[in-house]
Amino acid sequence: MADQLMIYWAQSLAQEMFWDAMKLWLVCFLILFFGAEAAQWLGHLPWVSSVELSLPLTIAGGIGLAIASNYVALFGRNWPTFSSLPTKSADPSWPSPTAPPTPAVVAPIKSAKASRKADTISFEIKKP
Repeated sequence: MADQLMIYWAQSLAQEMFWDAMKLWLVCFLILFFGAEAAQWLGHLPWVSSVELSLPLTIAGGIGLAIASNYVALFGRNWPTFSSLPTKSADPSWPSPTAPPTPAVVAPIKSAKASRKADTISFEIKKP
């Protein structure tokens, strides 16, 4: 019974988060779509066609990025993600996995010393 309740709760939480994310994407799409249509319509008007809109659009983009980066502080919750869903616990009837054996500590191999000239960054390898 508890497993079914947890599965139902996880499914309803996933659906709620999915719809929250879809609402966010829909609102963003509509804002961008109508903003582009308004900019195109305003560009055809003779008194607006001489106005340069790159600075206001840059400022609006910066405000949008500031809102997105401070989402938690403004709205008090994180972006909706699916990683926060609860996972099903392991079946207690299964034996617990054993830890892998620890590797033996091996002493480092001493390498032959290479001679180095003072005026270069290269070195010579002596043959044995």
